[in-house]
Amino acid sequence: MPAALVALCFGNFIIGTGTLVVPGMLPALAEDLQVGLPVAGQLVSAFAFTVCISAPLLAGATSRFDRRKLLFSMQLLYVAGHVAAALVSSFAPMLVARVLTSFGAALFTAQAAATAALLVAPEKRGRAIAFVFLGWSLASVIGVSLGAYIAAKLGWRFGYLLVAAGAVVSAIGVWRYVPAGLNVQPVDVRMWKAILGNRMLLALIAVTFLQSAPQFVILAYIVPATTTYLDASPEKLGILLTAFGAVGVLGNVLAARFMDKAGAHNVALAAMLCMLAAHLVWPWAVGSTALYALVLFLWGLGCFAANGAQQARLAALAPQQTSVSIALNSSALYLGQAVGPVIGGVMLATVPGVQAYQLLAAVSVPLFVVAIALSALLSRR
Repeated sequence: MPAALVALCFGNFIIGTGTLVVPGMLPALAEDLQVGLPVAGQLVSAFAFTVCISAPLLAGATSRFDRRKLLFSMQLLYVAGHVAAALVSSFAPMLVARVLTSFGAALFTAQAAATAALLVAPEKRGRAIAFVFLGWSLASVIGVSLGAYIAAKLGWRFGYLLVAAGAVVSAIGVWRYVPAGLNVQPVDVRMWKAILGNRMLLALIAVTFLQSAPQFVILAYIVPATTTYLDASPEKLGILLTAFGAVGVLGNVLAARFMDKAGAHNVALAAMLCMLAAHLVWPWAVGSTALYALVLFLWGLGCFAANGAQQARLAALAPQQTSVSIALNSSALYLGQAVGPVIGGVMLATVPGVQAYQLLAAVSVPLFVVAIALSALLSRR
């Protein structure tokens, strides 16, 4: 892969780590900020919801900007946001810091994919986009587990500072290796009309939301859920979540390998079927490390491969509108991340004990079924 794609992949790794480190640190954050776990979970929801709203708007507002300068600036914003979060001591300032930081994620993830499409020949776009999104998969290897381990051993402030340091390295890599002068097609009223009038494109974006929301019904609370299910120590928790992320990397590598050969729609369908199977097993994994490992394996195999495939489907459907369509896809992804924790938080607040975590699958499974049905229908068309 060209060095520029590697730099974009690493940038996505930092964006993903900054996003996923918070769910891992959630119990420690709730205790130190003196709020309940469902309230602390809104740090995840607020971050995701802001990305959801701002990604397409910022994509349009910055469409005339040089891609290298734009992506470099977003990593610097990530540095500032995580340093600020490490310095606060109450919930409200922390929430503000996370919301401001989310603007960096809103632009970088989508525009890194759009930039990757500019760097390769059309027949290689699917693989290039999947490779860049591999950074998010790699983040899953250490994001949640790193947050959980560091919060238990060194404190959550160190977790934020570690992400900030990584963002400094990423900014340097983007400036060094991404060519200057890369520009996407300027976004105007005609492009917005074309996008919003394209029912196939909008339906594909809906699939992204429908497969993202059920994941974060559980994923936002994966640390307390694992502890409750298995009475897991910090070390065991770290091993399980790292394994989950490692399988996520494997799934994304397989997706990149077969994206242009098997078709992005088939890769997306296979990924969502894996996740559905995982969530069907979820309620039965209480007290069983083997079943819990099976859940994480199936879920990890599909979770990041699905979004890489969705991005490739959008790029193939409307190549000239990639900067906005992939931003809208990111909005749908993060909208799912915003809605999921809210649903999960309500259930945790109303149902006692381990049953609350088991019943989360009663929400996630139907959403996966709808996502798979809609995706299959669109593939036929």
